[in-house]
Amino acid sequence: MAINLYPDTSYRRFREKVSNYTGLSADNVLVGNGGDECIMIVCQAFLEKGLNTVISSPTYSYFRIAAEINSAEARLVKRRPDGSDDVDKILETVDKNTGAIFLCSPNNPTGVTTSLQDIRKIAAEAPCPVIVDEAYYEYSGKTAASLLSSYPNIIVIRTLSKAFSLAGARIGYALAAEETINILNKVRPPNSLSIISLALAEKAMSQVGLVKRWVEATVAERRRLASAIGKIPGIVVKESEANFLLLTFKTHDAGKIHEKLMEKGFITRKLGNTIPNTLRVTVAAPKANRKFVKTLQSIVE
Repeated sequence: MAINLYPDTSYRRFREKVSNYTGLSADNVLVGNGGDECIMIVCQAFLEKGLNTVISSPTYSYFRIAAEINSAEARLVKRRPDGSDDVDKILETVDKNTGAIFLCSPNNPTGVTTSLQDIRKIAAEAPCPVIVDEAYYEYSGKTAASLLSSYPNIIVIRTLSKAFSLAGARIGYALAAEETINILNKVRPPNSLSIISLALAEKAMSQVGLVKRWVEATVAERRRLASAIGKIPGIVVKESEANFLLLTFKTHDAGKIHEKLMEKGFITRKLGNTIPNTLRVTVAAPKANRKFVKTLQSIVE
């Protein structure tokens, strides 16, 4: 491995791997240092002072952060009580100064997916790019990538951090119409991925069958974990299409539960005021999940 050299700045070999995986042309692929860099590149390309971005919320906080770093106003549109996107409100919030719309499917931290019908409606009526973050795509199997040929303003962003287990390697990619990719490439850093990260990414994309088996096992374990936690009184488990579950505590303080779980060695995501009295729990291996359920039950009861 020639780590004394810079990588090919076009990342051609990895883009061809992504092309084989997605069924799209390599010319429809942009590569970034994780999905976060892809989000930042989109914001750098389409947002600036005086423009705004519309974000279906609560969701991944980096959408807002990246927009505000680029001096744009972030307009948060509250999701419906069931967690779905309020499409009508999103479109009502869009105006002539809207530079981008951000959706997340499956959504982080709720695990709810956005229907293709809703994405079509937004893309058809919006005068700007519609970004669909699909970081957890493999766990749902639902993608907006099939809409790119009909809606050139759609941009799909994915990562190898979740299903491909390469969070530390920092590899992400965006799928979009070729003309959109050309725009994004104008602001993309030329060498943000290392030779080592690219080699790991290419190897991972050659093991798609193995990744699919991992995903199937995780989805099956997600169902078992949701069922087990759902039997604990005072906890409501939201149906999820990601590799995590959102727990709502009806009779206990989520913050205190979070602290007690930490004392027992379990790290959960405390959402604070974003979604009151909830914790996000990642689906782990069966043995760890069983221990987690037993610990949570002892704390709650």
